[in-house]
Amino acid sequence: MSGPVAGIRGFFRLPRNAWILTATSALWSVGSAMPSPYQSVYFASLGASPFAIGLLVAYGTGVTMVALLMGGYIADVWGRRRVIILFSWVSVASAFVYFFIGSYVMIIVPLSLASVASFYTPAFNSVMIDSIEPGDRIRGFAVFSAINTTPSIFAPTIAGILIDRFGATPGLRLCYLASGLFGVLGVGIRSLKLKETYLAGAAPTKSPISHIRDSFVEGIRAVKGSSAVVKRLLVYVTLAGIGTGLTSPYVSIYVVNYLGFNALSYSIVVDLAGATTVVLLLSVVFLIKRLGSKKSILLASVAAPLSNVMFTQAKTMDELLEWGVTGAVSTALQSPSLSTIQAETIELRHRGKVLAMFSILPTMVSLPSQVIAGYLYSIGSPVFPFALAIVPFAIAALVLYTIR
Repeated sequence: MSGPVAGIRGFFRLPRNAWILTATSALWSVGSAMPSPYQSVYFASLGASPFAIGLLVAYGTGVTMVALLMGGYIADVWGRRRVIILFSWVSVASAFVYFFIGSYVMIIVPLSLASVASFYTPAFNSVMIDSIEPGDRIRGFAVFSAINTTPSIFAPTIAGILIDRFGATPGLRLCYLASGLFGVLGVGIRSLKLKETYLAGAAPTKSPISHIRDSFVEGIRAVKGSSAVVKRLLVYVTLAGIGTGLTSPYVSIYVVNYLGFNALSYSIVVDLAGATTVVLLLSVVFLIKRLGSKKSILLASVAAPLSNVMFTQAKTMDELLEWGVTGAVSTALQSPSLSTIQAETIELRHRGKVLAMFSILPTMVSLPSQVIAGYLYSIGSPVFPFALAIVPFAIAALVLYTIR
């Protein structure tokens, strides 16, 4: 048994900081994956119309964009650890506020906190890249994604049961409470165990406006000095951001409120997609190594518009399951491949700033997309936003095809 056990342990081995971020994210996700698929259902249950949901999500996107912009800059100037710890706690606080609100007007408060918490995303990604050796990144990022995705296999089912048993508002309040409690546990461990990976000088004393301006200027400057591959990848994620903005806020409300599936049935689709993603993440490592990161991410980009086509045609449970599995294939191929290419092509001294731009640009374009999607969902057929999203997803795949 020692041989197979040692092989399994070796496959899942990660450097200390990478393992701490992976383990604490997975622990936190046991709670956070419960309400996540049903956010728009929760907003609707509190009285928000589809158009209001689009405006709320767009507002959160705008705040997220500013937070990511400043977060990437500060991660390279101030260091990674402090940013990750402080804003992880802000994210935990947002879950508790979601638990206490009783009107859709109050959604703005926890939504603001959750969006501001995105400040730590570039620092988090930088620590992962800093920690994993170049030759081991495909396996390392696949293991991170697999372990971090595992809680989503069962958490949405618990949420579906709670919604069916208590109703949308009480059931999802319990989900947000669970998210906060697991967040306290995960971030508490993260605060004690995480070490700094990038020793930077003290951040200069500036006004918030100066930080935002300098963050954007430095981010653009870092991108201009990057390779052609980095620039093409930024175009790709930007186009994909348009498609995501048109679709992601309305998936659950479309399935539950328009197609008429109950929450538990939808959770089964989410669970199967999560399980498929985990299995594929642990097996595609060898496929990605054989094909290369570029071909693997190209396959993932082709699966994205195909998945959207399947969703627009779905009317039965079997068709929704097919959509979920196709999306899982795209996720499993893209996650480790994109992270590996980023790690290989972005300079260490600009890593936080450039990684921030990988989050900022798709976030920026998803903001108007979310408002447009809310308008289309309200005045036309609810399927319109999902059909329109096929176009940017398809163009994004063509952009990837041109990378050499």
